[in-house]
Amino acid sequence: MTRRRRRAILPVASSNGIKWFPYSWQLAVATMHRHVSTRRLLDLSRHEDFKTLTEHTGQSPFRASALLLAVALLVLGNGLQATVVGIRGGMEGMAEETIGLIMSAYFVGFVAGSLYIPGLIQKVGHIRTFAALASIASAAALGLVIFVGPVSWLSLRIVTGACVAGMVIVTESWLNAGTTRDQRGRVLATYGVVFYAAWAGSQALLNMASADGFLLFALVSILFSLALVPITLTRAGVPGVVEADRANLKQLYAISPLGLVGAFVLGVSVGAFWGMGPTFGQQIGFSDTQISVFLMLALVGALILQWPLGWTSDRIDRRLIIVGSCCVAAACSAAMAVAWDESKGLLFALAMLLGAFAMPVYSLCVAHVNDQIETGEVVAAASGLILVYGLGSVAGPFCASLLMGQVGPSGLFVFLAGAFGLFSLYGLWRLWLSEALGQGKKDSYVSVPQTSHAVLPLHKHSPEQTYGRRAPR
Repeated sequence: MTRRRRRAILPVASSNGIKWFPYSWQLAVATMHRHVSTRRLLDLSRHEDFKTLTEHTGQSPFRASALLLAVALLVLGNGLQATVVGIRGGMEGMAEETIGLIMSAYFVGFVAGSLYIPGLIQKVGHIRTFAALASIASAAALGLVIFVGPVSWLSLRIVTGACVAGMVIVTESWLNAGTTRDQRGRVLATYGVVFYAAWAGSQALLNMASADGFLLFALVSILFSLALVPITLTRAGVPGVVEADRANLKQLYAISPLGLVGAFVLGVSVGAFWGMGPTFGQQIGFSDTQISVFLMLALVGALILQWPLGWTSDRIDRRLIIVGSCCVAAACSAAMAVAWDESKGLLFALAMLLGAFAMPVYSLCVAHVNDQIETGEVVAAASGLILVYGLGSVAGPFCASLLMGQVGPSGLFVFLAGAFGLFSLYGLWRLWLSEALGQGKKDSYVSVPQTSHAVLPLHKHSPEQTYGRRAPR
């Protein structure tokens, strides 16, 4: 008679107290050892075999909806604040160059936060870091309306940028950790739609009150604070890796000069448009409602044309789509620089076209770089491109503001036309120098948000495993 093997039981902490589940006798003995503390017990629950335990209980440890809700609230507040600061700065009589410097300061903070806050998350955990950063960002939003002035705004925007970068890394790494390989495409697509929809929706909030009052700044503070709720109450599983593995920029340039330069130019251009777009609208006499519609249409255009451009780039030389899109963006910018005082309807239509052809180019550049590298290098390469994009975003608003100070509101689109036009010429030169990649060697297009490195493992061409030490919850 075969002796039946006895199965031990393992205690695991849950919201309803301690539950006991069948498990291997070795792990059960380890957890019951007299020298094993409660903290060690919780660490063991994060063991590699914890997946087996969750499968036994029939409960998934991951709930994406809470994380996506946190992202939506965060983007709503951040998008509204960027527009309100630009408009309020004009009302306070600040010069274009001053507003441009304040807008660039946000991206300085964002880049710094992307580099240094992962270390903080690694030390204190996801939830504590998110709670601290959300509280600081909420206080900074109120500080903008209490301490009105260039120096204080410059400092507070740097702080806000760093906090937003950290909160984005927390949510994206957690989102990545709870996503299996077969779910990556859907989760990344859903994340992108939520991100852009919330960004567009933030512009509609501008119509709730005038930017010269307290209400809109308070609303930003409320949204940052509410983003805490789904994060602190989420039952999502073990958070993910937050430390970045970035490719060397010299190596990236050697692999794909067009992709690296394109990421920088897109950072410069998109940063300039979103940083100085509200000031442009204010200077040409737009109402707050018209400014919000103007900016919202650019995002709607990006959502509409993102996938058609990507689909087309999978079937022909991807560089042709990159260069062609930038040519159209340059033409739209030039038309807006010339006809900015002709018709508001024409400006709205051109803004939608500009967003439709300009904003997807970053994802096209990432896809072009991915065509040249191995699967295991995708995350490191894309992390490098995000850093380059961020550095471009630092330069964009201030450079555009200098030109606006010299030639007036049309200077913004003169700057954009020049940036897109020069990059188009560079792209044509690269097309002449090198041959197109064979169709069988190309990876399929994936839309990638320009947020942080933590979302990149969701890319369907990234490796099976994210390497690195997981940060504590």
